[in-house]
Amino acid sequence: MRLSFTVNQTHNNKRNIFLKTKSLIDFCAFCPKKHEGLCKNVLEILGKESKSHSPSHYSLPSKHYLFHQGDQLDKNYILRDGWILLTKMSVQGKRQVIRSVLPGDLIGFQPNMPASSVYSAIAVQDSIVCNIPDIIEMCNHHPQLALKLISVKAYDITLTELYMINIAHCSAHEKVAFMALELYQRLKLRGLNNGYIIPCPLTQGDIADMLGLTTIHVNRTLHKLEHEQLISLHNHKLTILDYGRLDAMVGDELKYREKDTSHGKGCKVYFKS
Repeated sequence: MRLSFTVNQTHNNKRNIFLKTKSLIDFCAFCPKKHEGLCKNVLEILGKESKSHSPSHYSLPSKHYLFHQGDQLDKNYILRDGWILLTKMSVQGKRQVIRSVLPGDLIGFQPNMPASSVYSAIAVQDSIVCNIPDIIEMCNHHPQLALKLISVKAYDITLTELYMINIAHCSAHEKVAFMALELYQRLKLRGLNNGYIIPCPLTQGDIADMLGLTTIHVNRTLHKLEHEQLISLHNHKLTILDYGRLDAMVGDELKYREKDTSHGKGCKVYFKS
């Protein structure tokens, strides 16, 4: 497999070093996401197309940006490995973490592309992203991909709405419990859990900016939840100590069910009536 390096200059003069792979066959053949979600649909289409466009793959080191808020965005990405945060700066200079991007998630799709990006995307651990070429053109010719894209974005919107409700109406206790359960559910669907333990590279500052809290408040809440034997967060690993009680605290509003993800049909979100 041939490799080439490119350097991308960021707004704060830090350098983003990308590792670009030239062979779709070599790289995608061993991807754990090739039979799931958008990856499955895109690879099926590319396998039938006579046109020789293929995804590019980039290695994004931790604490480096894929793109910044305000950048001209004309590409869409899928996260292959790692963890990326979508963040937005307010006019007052305060950061809001919109959501965590996990392996298999789409990044960068927004209306009227190419357009100015409404948020930034930063890696919080070493990550690999795949640039999906001509996704709008492919949707024009392949309705099943368009339907899948609608489903993926509807899922993202639903998740963002749940976070908004929790930020606006829940206590710090409930906010952190919701975040822990939400991340656990999504990582479990991807097979990235070890029992009730999941990786969690988020700092207390990241959690604070995600949930509308201060770092000190997050620290106190985490200590309280651990004292109550609900969750613990140490060494970038989050452990669910009592799933039943945590689920009851969140109000049972999150209901994820895997629906044959081995065939790329994804999962559905259910709400308790």
